[in-house]
Amino acid sequence: MVELKADIVVIGAGIAGLWLHRRLNDLGYYTILLDRAGLGGGQTLSSQGIIHGGSKYTLSGMISASASAIAAMPDRWRRCLVAEGEIDLSKVRVLSPNQFMWSTDTLSSKLTSFFGSKAVNGKIQQLSPEHYPLAFQSEQFNGRLYRLNEAVVDVPSLVEQLSSKWRQRILQLPENSQFEQDSQGRVASVKMADKLQIVASQFVLSSGEGNESLLAKLSLDKPRMQRRPLHMILAKGKNLPPIYAHCIGASAKPLATITTHYHSDGEPVWYIGGKLAEEGVATEAEDLIAETESSLARLLPWVDLSHVSWTTHKVNRAEPAQHNLLRPDTAYVNSVGNVHIAWPTKLALAPDLVDRFETKLTKQNIEPNEDLDHRRIDLQMPAEFTATQAENLWERSFHGVR
Repeated sequence: MVELKADIVVIGAGIAGLWLHRRLNDLGYYTILLDRAGLGGGQTLSSQGIIHGGSKYTLSGMISASASAIAAMPDRWRRCLVAEGEIDLSKVRVLSPNQFMWSTDTLSSKLTSFFGSKAVNGKIQQLSPEHYPLAFQSEQFNGRLYRLNEAVVDVPSLVEQLSSKWRQRILQLPENSQFEQDSQGRVASVKMADKLQIVASQFVLSSGEGNESLLAKLSLDKPRMQRRPLHMILAKGKNLPPIYAHCIGASAKPLATITTHYHSDGEPVWYIGGKLAEEGVATEAEDLIAETESSLARLLPWVDLSHVSWTTHKVNRAEPAQHNLLRPDTAYVNSVGNVHIAWPTKLALAPDLVDRFETKLTKQNIEPNEDLDHRRIDLQMPAEFTATQAENLWERSFHGVR
């Protein structure tokens, strides 16, 4: 059996694990990332790629704790996307530098007043018709349109970019792997298929929904996890215009959130969330598609939805348990001995999660082991455990569809 020594082992290669792995190796911690489902294969490649800044959480007319916690994220990501931040993401494809909010008719005076106030710090701007994006340049559009300083990124290219620099330190975790503990009950290593043992001083669980089974393997009943399910809708058609927008009404939640992505055949794919996806969890796919078609015909009557292929996708948002299944306000890291359990709670909050973990390392005086021979360890990595990136959602959803 090959034995490798590392400073930190991270289990789970979604956005949290990928960002953490990249950052820790850059800081000099020899960090190995282990993955079961293919890089990004859980919630990450099921996300819309929105770098939220909390703007949609202000629809109730109040700045919530969630909006305050996430407010710095768009600027922080933007610096990374132009190679000026803590991670170089300059090769990540930006689908849209901005998102939009639109209303089907005149907003209530309360919301109009709020969007025009100083409370949003210039992060929301009402647009005049000459500045509307192409998708809203129709005489049939009689609502209002607001621009948000929140980018939308192509998540497959984000996964590829985050994993590229230290790729040799990312391994596929086999199903029959197990944790080995020392005499004090602390995790000492991960044993993989009786062929590889990775010894480290710190272990991070960042597997999203998979954290639940990992905690069970370690006989840990806390922290507890919650699932908030979504039933997302996808529409594929060559005549669909690019839209990156929330449709808003009287509710504090968008009626629909649409982002546009591209299948390998070049056709655009609308990925639709919002209330439709949240309230459609128990709805059969055919019925949800019919409801979505009807809603979009009302919300975007000028868009031709004929010759469109439809499907749906169910995904659970896995998070630390909250009272009444509320949405967590921030990223989450909790430690039990030398095991750190992490959920970013949202794609945009991955840097916040890394900040919280770095703070823990600093407080516990955990520094890189200078005795580790990084080059030698890299050369010992078994090729049979090489990890691969998961297939993106657009390809999985529309195989062979034209």
